[in-house]
Amino acid sequence: MRWTLISYALARIAVVAACAFSQVALAEIPEALDRASVSVGGFYPTIDTRISANGPAVAGTDLSFERDLGIDNHRGLISLRMDLLVLDSQGFSIGGYEYSKGAGSTLARDIEFGGNTYKTSAFVEGHVRLQTYNAAWHWWFAPTVEDVVGIGLGAAYYDLKGVVDGGISVNDHAASAHGEAEGNAIAPLLMLGWRHAFSGNLRGYAYFSGVKKPSGTVTGHLLNGTLGMEYYPWHNLGFALEYSANNLDLKGNKESWEGRASVHFYGPSAFVRLRL
Repeated sequence: MRWTLISYALARIAVVAACAFSQVALAEIPEALDRASVSVGGFYPTIDTRISANGPAVAGTDLSFERDLGIDNHRGLISLRMDLLVLDSQGFSIGGYEYSKGAGSTLARDIEFGGNTYKTSAFVEGHVRLQTYNAAWHWWFAPTVEDVVGIGLGAAYYDLKGVVDGGISVNDHAASAHGEAEGNAIAPLLMLGWRHAFSGNLRGYAYFSGVKKPSGTVTGHLLNGTLGMEYYPWHNLGFALEYSANNLDLKGNKESWEGRASVHFYGPSAFVRLRL
């Protein structure tokens, strides 16, 4: 009897929740927004990565992973994003991507990295990895029928790692060395956005976001600006083209790594977008 009552109560709750959600789904929302959308695509940026890792007594060289270590500064990245309106003018977004690349090269100059000295003509291998993910809650305002402007508050996670492996000389004897610098953090995120509906199927938009972490063993900022257009030849399925510029600067002060890192990446993106 008790389980019958519990089952009945759960069924009633499910019915009430479904009815409430259907009412929300039928509510009017601005033409520049969708109730929900999922985007899957690729980001093809030009990347400039610079990391300095200090040794016990020597400041690290400002090392360019593209120029000094021969890592290709072009790389296609898979990018994912989900947007959902929970209320008619409020909702959340989740997105992110990961970059990873390695290469080997003969040095054209001496470098200091992680307490090791790599001499000119030494063959070294480098690897760099960047992960960044963000989630934010948005408030949208509609000054006109075709336009919305919004502000978002949330958090961003970023993780940057640089590794150098190569040959060094110790007391006139050849040896191998490994240098590594890694920093990751979670920081508050501020997002600003604008969207314009040229029609029900064609829209333009611009986003700007900033992350700032002023304290801790890893400090720094991440800035992003994006311009985009989306077109829906079908009601629920469409395409989007974007151009983004990103600037990441970190400073590490921990037992395993002390130094600075900067990654600048900019380029076009293309997405397949499913909306409800």
